[in-house]
Amino acid sequence: MSTCGDLSCVEEAGETCETCPLDCGECPICDMAPGCTGATAVPTETEPLEEFNNGSRTNYSCGVDLGVPVGETDCADPQLRFRIREVQIERGFFDLPRQLYCIVSAEDGTHSELMVTPLRRVEGNRMDNNLNYRLSEGLFWGQGDLYRSISNVTITFSCFLSSDAARTMAVLDEIAGRAGDAAEHADGYGWVFGATSVIGGLISSSLAGTPDTRIMDVQQTIDADALLELTNGRQWDITTEMGNLDLSGHRMRLTVESWGCADVREIFE
Repeated sequence: MSTCGDLSCVEEAGETCETCPLDCGECPICDMAPGCTGATAVPTETEPLEEFNNGSRTNYSCGVDLGVPVGETDCADPQLRFRIREVQIERGFFDLPRQLYCIVSAEDGTHSELMVTPLRRVEGNRMDNNLNYRLSEGLFWGQGDLYRSISNVTITFSCFLSSDAARTMAVLDEIAGRAGDAAEHADGYGWVFGATSVIGGLISSSLAGTPDTRIMDVQQTIDADALLELTNGRQWDITTEMGNLDLSGHRMRLTVESWGCADVREIFE
């Protein structure tokens, strides 16, 4: 009869790494990510990740040398959330107040999500506009449950200025209606899709002919090996600058935030 402490791990006797680590060894742990209990809450603090900043790039990849493949750890697939936390924009001296909105989409080859921020007034005349977004207004990945991410994630950031709020609202309502019809999950300002081919056509056809001015168009691809790192509460900046601020130029920054979790990898995974 097997007993704990005889240096023989006998599963039939109920011995496991939890009940008898002396015989069966210590249980594996995921020490590269937070555990998943309570992981949906926004972290109180996030650490800047400078290599994820776009700088002057409008289409770029990042995270290739950050972290390790999940399969080489004791961690299960990372479960992530991404959001726009805030927007800072300064517009030219001669610019009049307008309405700002951003459309952000993210996809990993099998899963895609879309988020449209609410219209927010931004001043001209070189005034600093600092816009903070609630979680429901800025979340663009992991909008339903935390999503288990195992592939490269490509994010497209597009921001626009509108001089006719009523007309723009009609366009955004059209996007919301069409997205809602195709989405697997809808919540507030965002939608979750199973297919990745939906978003491009939905956005382009809805925006066709709109006179709104696009002031940001950046695409970022995050390497899958960096996703475990992003569960630990990270932030980075997506920026753009155009023209002369003493005339009618603009300078804009989106602060993106990530957090999440990973459970311990089960032996059968």
